[in-house]
Amino acid sequence: MINWRISIIGFILAVILATTLNAVIGNSGSYISLIIIGIIVGYWVNRDIKNGIIHGGLIGVLGGVVSIIILLMVGGYLVITTSFINLTLQIILDIILGALGGAIGYILAKR
Repeated sequence: MINWRISIIGFILAVILATTLNAVIGNSGSYISLIIIGIIVGYWVNRDIKNGIIHGGLIGVLGGVVSIIILLMVGGYLVITTSFINLTLQIILDIILGALGGAIGYILAKR
């Protein structure tokens, strides 16, 4: 079962951290933030590894969709002409990174 309170808090933290790290580091900041927030969410859930992965992946989906929406608002037509495959691969990568962070967070919680 999904803990929506933790997911929403994690999503808000992911947006804040991704924005901050993107300004400091560059484009790789969003990837690093997904892993960090995935670890935090997986640690908070602390039920089993499956729930850590699910919650981390959910953060990846929410973060990926919001980042694409922000890119569409800022970039406009240029981003819309970007291929749909690239945007889909971006969301899949976000899900994988968030799920990886969720699994790591669960493992850290059990130590």
